[in-house]
Amino acid sequence: MKKRLAVLMSMVMFSSAALMGSVTAMAEEGGVEIHYAYWATMDEFYEQCKADFEAANPGVTIVLEHTSWDEYWTKLEAAATGGSVADVFHMNGVNITKYADGGVLLPLDDYIANSDVDLANYPPAMNEMYNYDGTQYGIAMDYDTVGLWYNKDLFDKAGVAYPTSEWTWDDLTAAAAAITGIEDGVFGIAAGYSDQQGFYNTAFAEDGWFVDGENFGFNEEGTRKGIQCWVDLMEAGYSPSEVSQEENAAYLQFMAGKLGMLFAGDWMVAYFSSEDSSVADICDVVELPLMSTGKRASVIHGKANCISVATEHPDEAWAWVEYLAGAEANKRLGEMGIAIPSYLEYSSLFFDAYPQYNMAIYADAAANYSYAYPSSAFNTEWSDIMWNELVRAFNLEISVDEACDNIMEQIG
Repeated sequence: MKKRLAVLMSMVMFSSAALMGSVTAMAEEGGVEIHYAYWATMDEFYEQCKADFEAANPGVTIVLEHTSWDEYWTKLEAAATGGSVADVFHMNGVNITKYADGGVLLPLDDYIANSDVDLANYPPAMNEMYNYDGTQYGIAMDYDTVGLWYNKDLFDKAGVAYPTSEWTWDDLTAAAAAITGIEDGVFGIAAGYSDQQGFYNTAFAEDGWFVDGENFGFNEEGTRKGIQCWVDLMEAGYSPSEVSQEENAAYLQFMAGKLGMLFAGDWMVAYFSSEDSSVADICDVVELPLMSTGKRASVIHGKANCISVATEHPDEAWAWVEYLAGAEANKRLGEMGIAIPSYLEYSSLFFDAYPQYNMAIYADAAANYSYAYPSSAFNTEWSDIMWNELVRAFNLEISVDEACDNIMEQIG
């Protein structure tokens, strides 16, 4: 893998030199094109941003290059190795280390220092996510955090008070017990295998961790504790089985009124509030529960904009990134209801689209108790091993300790 990353970098630099003449000639003919690659379905947003940016920056044209999520990463790697990577492109927390370590990304520290971009305006964990070895490689564009959704009707029928910000994991467990079986096919909570919307959050709150460079934290007491609490719910029968949730996703069971509670990211509000949801008018969301440490934690994730180290127009590329990181673009992003703007001052604009729910908890999580999504240059390899072993624990085939021991034997 390390050799592959080194090859990736060398090919980018070689191809950049080969293309220099044609790119420079184009600029001399009276204009600069900045190619922008992205996966999100945000065409209207980007068209408006492009128009405003180009009006303020004569001579610079933004070329929008949309790719579907299913094809994005394959195309990005092929473009990077082939020397045709876009000047600016979307990045996520799962892949940032791979591309930063591979030398594909342009360091942004000097540009940030000499601009109006203030990283204090963004969630600290998002800044951390796109910082590699002390160098900032990306500016967060949006973010996702996790909250506890609950079905008020099932709580009422079980005679259980609604969750609050003071809730502990013990409170959650007691409520799950009371709600399970209150009606045919009803369970208190979905406790199947889920990393971002599940055990990542509880493990971090228990002072656990997962990956740091080439080191892994599956031997840590807090990590195992943060996983075990979910398996305990499975063993107690308060959750549908792992197989059931693989066949019929937990969020669909929640929408059908069959679950009392569900850990879910902010993006799920579009589903829960839709016409297809039977709980649109009887559900709400609250902060995640406090764990045995007295702390709560929410994994944060979201995309960022990065610049190719091979770009022949770094100043113009940075100008586009700076614009997308600024107030005007973030305000537009929030008002259009596309995603939660990473610029914290404008996060609430997204939530305004769903006034019936307590969506502000997501912004509070981002600002006060968020942890960066775990990633490394070898993310696919270790995350596959994690899935293969932990899903057996969630299926109640082996213990959490056995699963974690197996993981460490393979990657530790």
